[in-house]
Amino acid sequence: MTLRATAMIFEGDGRPVLYICAEDHGSMPRPYRVPEDARVTVTAPRPLPDVHGRMLLPAGSCAAFETATARTVLHLRAVRACRELLEAVEAHAQAVQAWRAARAHFENHAGNGEGAA
Repeated sequence: MTLRATAMIFEGDGRPVLYICAEDHGSMPRPYRVPEDARVTVTAPRPLPDVHGRMLLPAGSCAAFETATARTVLHLRAVRACRELLEAVEAHAQAVQAWRAARAHFENHAGNGEGAA
């Protein structure tokens, strides 16, 4: 399977969730929700090739999504897709941290009337 795109989407409760679009074995693009407990590992050259120079990554470049029960490895072929994934993973980590802090603040202050708007 090949990674084509990555996006961070905020769900109804404000929780940030990472979604990816990958081609399945029949070359059909499909969206997938990355589990919250997934560990993402990217294997690619560092630094990434210049976008205007080289557009494709070398063979063996991949992204691994791993949970306690499963591991999925997606091929990374395009520099753009790799950059997009790295940026989304970083933004997602920061958003989760901010969401958890806001949620904890709300839960700690909801009992005394400060949490509701």
